[in-house]
Parts: sequence; structure tokens; C-alpha cells
Amino acid sequence: MVEVQRLPLIQKPFAEIASRLNLDEKTVLKICNDLLEKGVIRRFGPSISHRKVGFNANPMTAVKVPENRVKEIGFELANEPDVTHCYERSGWDYNIFFMIHSKTKAEGINRVKTILNKIGDYEYRILFSIREFKKISFEIQNKPVEVEK
Repeated sequence: MVEVQRLPLIQKPFAEIASRLNLDEKTVLKICNDLLEKGVIRRFGPSISHRKVGFNANPMTAVKVPENRVKEIGFELANEPDVTHCYERSGWDYNIFFMIHSKTKAEGINRVKTILNKIGDYEYRILFSIREFKKISFEIQNKPVEVEK
């Protein structure tokens, strides 16, 4: 249901969406819960523009991990509270990339090193963005959805 990608900032957002769709709030909440249970969506939460709230030093760290440890290390990194993105990549010597957000480069480097100390001694590179050219949220295009009432 594409309507729940941008929840209105009101006290009862699901009731508002239900009204727009000529449904009741309970039906909208059931649809959303079904999507969560099926794994179509993972969660509902805010999307914050990190630069607008002062997080301007945001290191992307590339780590060279042995192939037989990629999955294990990847999950370990992904479970770190500060890690916002964690990917396995190919095409370069470094096969795991993870990102954190920090206010200063020094703070970011210190946090990255703390995280890396937990996973072992691997070669890594810390990359800081110089400029942001484009940032948009992914949105599913609006297509008619059959709704059971």
C-alpha cells in the first residue's frame, strides 16, 4: 500500500489514510500488519535528513574480509547500533561496506575504529563524502491494490 510510505504528521495517521481510501482504520492497520508479517516491509519509522540535524561527517568504511567470514562479519557490523547501512560488495578488494553518521570527522573515525576493533584486524579504508548530489527516499509507484473488506 503506497499510501503508508509518507505518513501524515497527525495524531491518527492511519485513520487519515483509511479515510482517503474509503476504508476503516482497522482495515488499514490489518493490511499494514500483514505486510510486516510477510516481510514486505520491515518497520515503520521516521526518515531523518542527517545533514539537516548536524551529522555532516558520515564515514563509509570499506573492509577487506576473507570470503569465508563475510556473512558472519557482515551481520556483526549490521548489528552495531550506529551502523545505518551495511552491504557486501564486489568489484574491489574491499568486500564489506558500512556507514555511520557523525558530527565531526574525528568522532566518526573514533567510532569506526571502535567498531572495527570488535571484528578483528582487517584492512580497511574510511571514505568521507565531499558533496551530496542527490538524496531521495525510495518510493514504490502508486498502482491500484485490491483490498479485501
